[in-house]
This record gives sequence, C-alpha cells and structure tokens, in this order.
Amino acid sequence: LWTVAYVGIIKRGFKDKTSGMPLLVLGLNLAWEFCYAFLFTMQIPTQRVVNAIWFLFDIGIVFLKFKYGRDEFNSSLPGFRQSLFYPYLIVIMIFSFGVVFTARYEWNDLQGAYSAYLQNVFISSLFIPMLFRKGSTAGQSMSIAICKCAGTLAPDMAGAYAIVTYIQANMHCSVKEAFLLALDIRLHPMMKILIVMCFFFDVI
Repeated sequence: LWTVAYVGIIKRGFKDKTSGMPLLVLGLNLAWEFCYAFLFTMQIPTQRVVNAIWFLFDIGIVFLKFKYGRDEFNSSLPGFRQSLFYPYLIVIMIFSFGVVFTARYEWNDLQGAYSAYLQNVFISSLFIPMLFRKGSTAGQSMSIAICKCAGTLAPDMAGAYAIVTYIQANMHCSVKEAFLLALDIRLHPMMKILIVMCFFFDVI
C-alpha cells in the first residue's frame, strides 16, 4: 500500500508538474529508507529489501522536488532568493539524515520504529496544509491518501497482534486479558500517541 502511494505521488507529480510530498517529510523519508536499507540491520531481513525499493521511489520524488518544488519554496519562504532553492533542499536532506541516524542510538530505536512513526506524523499532518497552500489537489489524490493511511495501519495491527501474543504467552492469560494489558498507557505510551496522531491526520 505504501508502494502504491509512492507510485501515485510520482505519477501525479509528473502529470500535474508539481511535487506531491512536503520537503521536510521527503527528507526524513529518504533518510530513513536509506539508513534502514543500507546501513542498519533489521529483525526482518526482507524489510531491508522493501526499504531499498522504497528508497528508489523516493529518488523519483526527490527529482520531482528539485524540478517542480519551487512553488512550495516560494510560498513557505516568501522573499528568499531563488538561488537559495537548491541549497535549501540539500540542507534539509543533510539534517534529515542526521536526525534519523542519531535517533537510532539516542532512543535505542534499533528497528527505526519510533523515528518512522514520528516522521509519519509529519507526513500525515503536512499533507493537509500543502493541500490548502496549493489551493488544489495537484500532486495528491484521495487514492494516495487512502493507501498511505491503510499502509500505516497495517504495521499498527501487526504490532498490536505481536504485543498481545507476547503478553498472552508470557503471562499465561486469555486473549481478552492480554488485549486489555496491551492497551495500558504505560506500555509504549509514546508509540500509542504517535499511532493515534497518524490515524487522526490521515483521516483528515
């Protein structure tokens, strides 16, 4: 579903001659998929292959940003010289890489889950002002939004299933009891908040 969303963003970008992903989240997305495809190991090796495929799609979206992203640059930073457009893009990419790379160690986020969901909140929330800023659905579509939402919900449900199964196996309780324990806000509170935020902004 995320792959379908990427393809949709690229197709709409070339069709509408615009960039369909806000710059900040594009930088974070590119950095995350590069790091967790080529630099860091993951518990599920096939996920690294998927990340590498997503990284290739990101390259296409980056191309669109460099080619058609001046509308976002001009509206976000009115009065900035046009000659600063490319340096601005490059600085965002460098800082994004620094954030994703260091988050793994500072948060002990070995699978990149927290940094992935944090940038997901940015993606979901920044799509909304981008829509109003452009005054049209250029670069975006309802199908892209739905695929993005469902693509994020899938690991939410997989993670919830894994946690409930883990609690049930280790505490020897029923599925219902394990489910109620998994809902305890003291268990991964930040992750729960990020998931709710992603879904909230995706629905909007």
